[in-house]
Amino acid sequence: MRKIRFKHNIFLLILLMFLTSCSTFNVSLDSLLVPPKVNDISIQGTWKVENFYYIHEYPSNMGSVIPKDSYVFLSKNYLRINDKVFNYDSYKIKSTTLSEYMRVKFKISDFSFLNLKDKEVYIFSIHDENNNVYEFVEYDKDTILFYYYYDNIMYTFKKVSDDIDKDFENFAKEKYKNNTSSNKPDKIIDTGFLISFRSEREVSGASIPKSSYNSVWFYQKSDGTYSYKIFDEIIIPKNDEILKVNIKLSDKNNLYEKISIEKLNNDTKKWEEIETLNNNEEFINQFIDITYINENYIGINYDQNTEYLGKINTDKIAMLSIDNPYIEKRVKFSDILKGHEDDFISSRKKALEFINKHDLKMYDEEIREDSFKLSRYAGSWFLRGRINPKTGYNVSPIDFDINVLPTRELVRYNDSSINLGQIKLKQPDVLDGFLSPNRDIIVLITKDNMYIHKIIGDKISTNSIGEFPLKDGDSVVSINWYIFNSAVNVNKLLEEIK
Repeated sequence: MRKIRFKHNIFLLILLMFLTSCSTFNVSLDSLLVPPKVNDISIQGTWKVENFYYIHEYPSNMGSVIPKDSYVFLSKNYLRINDKVFNYDSYKIKSTTLSEYMRVKFKISDFSFLNLKDKEVYIFSIHDENNNVYEFVEYDKDTILFYYYYDNIMYTFKKVSDDIDKDFENFAKEKYKNNTSSNKPDKIIDTGFLISFRSEREVSGASIPKSSYNSVWFYQKSDGTYSYKIFDEIIIPKNDEILKVNIKLSDKNNLYEKISIEKLNNDTKKWEEIETLNNNEEFINQFIDITYINENYIGINYDQNTEYLGKINTDKIAMLSIDNPYIEKRVKFSDILKGHEDDFISSRKKALEFINKHDLKMYDEEIREDSFKLSRYAGSWFLRGRINPKTGYNVSPIDFDINVLPTRELVRYNDSSINLGQIKLKQPDVLDGFLSPNRDIIVLITKDNMYIHKIIGDKISTNSIGEFPLKDGDSVVSINWYIFNSAVNVNKLLEEIK
């Protein structure tokens, strides 16, 4: 397997090229967005905060940015939330359902905490003068939802009046009468992403087919410049430390592989392997491929067959805790998604209904809650279970979709509002895409390359600001976005790695 390679000087020129052109893909990030008439906007008026809900996380020390006694004023061109006022030249409206909005934007399938039923809603999106995107969900004529990414809170507002406070309107017009604020962009916020790839297995010097792993850290600094680092292994930030994850030969037998996790010693700046207690060779598998990883879990394919030359079919799957990455301690579906055992069982049962009854005898009858994985499809991670064949039967495993969405603990900042179909109209070879939480950077994956593009308005820039070559068969096993202070902190940690 070729590792991710590039010619340093040429790539550096590409990477440091600052985007000055205004040419774009001319592809909207969401083909459902349509420009309405101003008279169609039913959320114009005065609204009062009714309640707020934390999305995914428990309350932070910062608390809610918008107090419960706050008012929101929306007019044709101005938005005010307390003392924050900005104007907008354009807006978009899309029609969807509340369940679809929560699923796509937040990866939440259970939104009962909002005390709202699933129904058709309208998403009203605007950009402020710094190109931040704000979305209001019109639930009905008297209720709107507003998610503020800064405090990770979903607010509910109740309509007070269809009218706009005259003092607000006069204040907004005075502030923007020369249009100076909207034409003078503020500093770009710090944004970084860490993405990891796995190669397809190839025969190494020891004649054992082996996968290799690479990670790329791409960092947009607040001054608008860019930097990057490439690692020949998987790098994961965890608890203000950096972990290096790889697959190595077992100490007991060089025909077996194990998961190796090393930690960077802050004093010596050297890598030290975390002590393992997994000495039972029965559970040291001959071949292991990492299929997904974050700071909490490791997803793997593994195989315990005796043959090791030629093509390897790793037909078993498991999810492991990164703190206890041992096969015998593989976690169950209900360990991660508590209360969803029935969803796993019903999804499995539904998959078996499509199997010929004569063939069912070849498959494991036991319900294995520890046989599941995260699978990438159409710009999102989805949960899939697996039913393995019984020993002695040469048939393929059965993978089935689990009717539960990944939680924040499994997938971080995976806001998949990208319409890959629309992007493919301009770049047909795009296979996958990842959008930053603040919607200023998009990562596009093709068979041969990874491209990084800026977002201009709601369009993708034509010129890439970074390009990394890939090999056919490389697959994404991890991507994590970091913004604001978290991006700065991760960048400092990664700078320590030589």
